[in-house]
Amino acid sequence: MNNKNIQILKELNEIKILNLLKNEAPISRSELAEKTNITKVTISEIIKRLDKEGYILVAGKGESTSKGGKRPTLIKLNPNKGYVIGIEYKRKKAHIAIANIESDIIAKTDFSYQVGTDLHSVIEKTFQKIDNLLESQEIPSEKLISIAIGVPGFIDYEKGELTFADTMKGWEKKPFASRFSKHYNLPVLIENDVNMVAIGEDLVGAGKDESNIVSIWIGAGVGAGIIMDNQLIRGASGIAGEIGYLEIGNFLANHSFLRNLYTNQKYIGDLLSEEHLFDVLKMKMEFKGKSLEKPIGEYNIIELLKLADQGNSNVQEILDEYAMILAIVCTELIKTINTNLIILSGTVIENSKYLFSKVQQFVKSNMRDIPFDASSIVIGELGGDTACLKGALALALQVIYKPYIKHKRLKQVHIRD
Repeated sequence: MNNKNIQILKELNEIKILNLLKNEAPISRSELAEKTNITKVTISEIIKRLDKEGYILVAGKGESTSKGGKRPTLIKLNPNKGYVIGIEYKRKKAHIAIANIESDIIAKTDFSYQVGTDLHSVIEKTFQKIDNLLESQEIPSEKLISIAIGVPGFIDYEKGELTFADTMKGWEKKPFASRFSKHYNLPVLIENDVNMVAIGEDLVGAGKDESNIVSIWIGAGVGAGIIMDNQLIRGASGIAGEIGYLEIGNFLANHSFLRNLYTNQKYIGDLLSEEHLFDVLKMKMEFKGKSLEKPIGEYNIIELLKLADQGNSNVQEILDEYAMILAIVCTELIKTINTNLIILSGTVIENSKYLFSKVQQFVKSNMRDIPFDASSIVIGELGGDTACLKGALALALQVIYKPYIKHKRLKQVHIRD
């Protein structure tokens, strides 16, 4: 075995141990050897190296075996060995968080900006907010490991730039990830926000025990993050999963079923957008919601969605239409990709038991005559408002917990200068 292969094997073994320490600590060296099939001698060498680098803490003593003998020393990760930064940019707001290497969020902040604010100004403000967080938590910059950024739009992963962003006009084809890597001298990963949610659900959320998932995000539009064999699928130009651009006419020739939702939209994303649903619900309830407890203008979308759970037939009628279209999208993805699991996330689906139940019913009905099993459909675990940010933190930590070769293949890590 040549020196290069030996080094790769050492890195892979170290990654296995780091993952076990993260997920199953406190744990003994003998348990590490048993669970990884790595020899005790090699385990000791790796633990010694990790301990020297400050990754390891002693967590007490374990129980003796049935044969008695010396109680084993238990070890765990040192959570304060290093920190990562996650950033999510939305149309008018940025969210920033710092997490330790055990994924615990240490601090977070956000700031708003006007639509159309130039990218340079937003990044400079982000630097200021990050530095303030580090100072408030007394975290030296040399303890930062990596940064991950989620942003809406299409991304050039070679350059770390946006190529198209309908909601972030003026941010295209300008230095983005490189600004952060140069400023903090760290690896920086930039990803589409919907893909970032999928990554988060895959690593620490509803899909963590599955190798093939589709994560559907419903917000200003609809998008999907696709992970097959534990690898994010981006497609030839990085736009795989843009299901919001599916044309309604290709799926539903007869629009009479959509008496409330359909207003001559061309794309699925326009039909299922949160804003459109909210407008339709308000309009419907303004004319037929005579028993409402307050004026319709005082309701938010979550309150209106909850009315369906309480049996309001007017809201249920609209959600039936919504569920039918969303179920068609899910069914087509099942037939096309054959995924194990479909994860639904976003304010709309996470706040209506009625809607989620209807989607499940429609998918089951749609798949009745199809000669293979339907995928399981679940609600995301990361939480709508924080899903992308948690995904960013989870991705940033992969610089530690996954082999570098995988990141090299993803073409999105900017190495220290």
